[in-house]
Formats: sequence, structure tokens, C-alpha cells
Amino acid sequence: MKGIRVCNDCLDLSSLKGGDHMKSQHVILGAFIVLVVGGGFFYIKNQSASTSQQPSEVSITNVDTKDSKATNILSRYLDYSSDNLAKATANNGRAVLFFAALKWCPSCQQADKDFQANFEKVPSDATILKVDYDTAKDLKQKYAITMQDTFVQVDSDGKEITRWNSGGEGIKTLLANLK
Repeated sequence: MKGIRVCNDCLDLSSLKGGDHMKSQHVILGAFIVLVVGGGFFYIKNQSASTSQQPSEVSITNVDTKDSKATNILSRYLDYSSDNLAKATANNGRAVLFFAALKWCPSCQQADKDFQANFEKVPSDATILKVDYDTAKDLKQKYAITMQDTFVQVDSDGKEITRWNSGGEGIKTLLANLK
């Protein structure tokens, strides 16, 4: 027969005493498994470490105060303060308190994004004052606020005119409910 010749002595494993052959196969198999598992662990660990060490892209946007849209939102979508409320209601302006939990409330976050993207639709005499739902206990008590994403329109004395919840649809519900 042409081809590869195999020496019968090379295949004769009977020279190994009493199961030594089986022990050597188990040792080799065990070493192989340790290498595969250890190598896989090392690979996964290095992959997660390398992705967490890569710097994320940071976009720094300068707000051009000459841009009327940017100025509009900066002057009329503010954090609540008594001074901001007084400024908002001066000259018959309309003030709306937005009780928001922007860190954890999905509908609050959606309404906030909607205001930021479409603020030009907000009537020019309306100012939205963001109230931190998690910390403003006095205002929540004053206006009987029981859930986040609640809007309360108030007059110059801080008296409630109307209220609503947006369900994440900030602009749409503001326009529908603003008096």
C-alpha cells in the first residue's frame, strides 16, 4: 500500500504500565481545558477593560447668545426660583411650573427634550419654570402635587390657574392647556 507508513511499535501503547496512558491523556486534556478557559477569561477581561478605557467622544457646544432660539430657551425655560417666577409673570406674562424628576422619570425626560427641540412653538409670553420634583417638598405641598410630569400654570401671586400632566408630550399639552 502506497502512502503513509505507520510503525506498529508507535501505535503500541501497551508499553505504558497499568493505566499510565489514560492518566497522561487526562493530564493533557485537563491542561488544554485550563488553557482554553483561562485564555477566554483573559480575552474577555481585556476586551471590557479596553472598551471602558477608551475615551468617549465629548461634544462641547457653545451657545451663541445671538441665536434667537438659544436666547429664547435660555430666558424662558428656567429652573424655578421666586425671582424667576416674578420675572415670568411681570407684564402679564404667563408662568408654568413643570414638576419634573429629570434624573429618573421617562415622561419628564421626554417632555424636557420636546421643549428643548421645539421651544419656538411656546408662546412668547410664556415661561416654563422647572421644579425639582424630588426636592421641592414645599411647592409640591402648596400645589398638591402627587406625581411628576405635572404642570401648573400660576398667576403673579403664585395662585394656580390650571394644571395638567403631559405624558411626555410637553409642547402639545402646554399649547392645549395654557390659559
